[in-house]
Amino acid sequence: MTVTPCRLSVVVASNNARASIAECLSILAPRCDGRDVELVVVDNSTDGTDGILRRDFPTVRAIAAPSRALIPELWTIGIQQTRGELVAITTAHCVPHKDWVPRILEALRGDEAAVGGAIENDPSAGLVEWAIYFCRYSGFMLPLPRAIVPEIAGDNACYRRAPLDRCRDAWSDGFFEPAVHARLRSAGLRLLFEPGIVVFHKKSFGVVSFVTQRFLHGMEFGRDRVARCSAVRRLIYIGLAPAIPAVLLARIARRVLGKRRHRAALLRCAPLLLLFLLAWSFGESIGYLRGGRVEAPR
Repeated sequence: MTVTPCRLSVVVASNNARASIAECLSILAPRCDGRDVELVVVDNSTDGTDGILRRDFPTVRAIAAPSRALIPELWTIGIQQTRGELVAITTAHCVPHKDWVPRILEALRGDEAAVGGAIENDPSAGLVEWAIYFCRYSGFMLPLPRAIVPEIAGDNACYRRAPLDRCRDAWSDGFFEPAVHARLRSAGLRLLFEPGIVVFHKKSFGVVSFVTQRFLHGMEFGRDRVARCSAVRRLIYIGLAPAIPAVLLARIARRVLGKRRHRAALLRCAPLLLLFLLAWSFGESIGYLRGGRVEAPR
């Protein structure tokens, strides 16, 4: 059977997003008609999110995924089952601005391989949500200029299908953005940051679940980083690993202080933020020790 392409596919990774799934899909569903723009939600929640999907959004295409799958693995499942010439990805923990879809379509009229946007935090966020926000998204906090950049956030990004297909081995077992972006850059392709494309981070993970996620993502990053490097460089990474939390914390503080926004929130959530950075750092160190999977580069 021939599959008819559409202009844009939107893939929403949903993991225990009971607090935000309805707001997220209330923005996206009316703008995805199933013809020019399709919407796919890949869900592996255990908190009742699936019930909200069935009750309030019965026409949205929902795909059930294994409960232990990470967000990047949910994105892979969704991308593989879509047909858009463009593929946008986000999570159900992010609420897109009402003009998110048209701004994405407008931004990718040039020759860039992908476009990413800004991520703002919910003003009513508590300490855990602020710590998660600074840990994950401080690099995408406004104000920022429109520019060609080395990285964009997968939680607010859109890719052209053709270059993604050419580097399918980089994301076939999980769409971890740094590995995918490295492959796109090595092919001479460009990533665009567009500050007008905005999503708002809402209540997402609890402390334990986010610590676990940071550890696992850090380990994937460490394994990817040493997959093809020399033994000497790998030893250097291992030796410098204890400095990772301090480097990450300094980087986040520099961004926040430089933008003169949310400085009080950063101070209040600093202990939790340090815990999350330690979890990532420990995972990254384990990744260096374990090494990469050369037979399946990502």
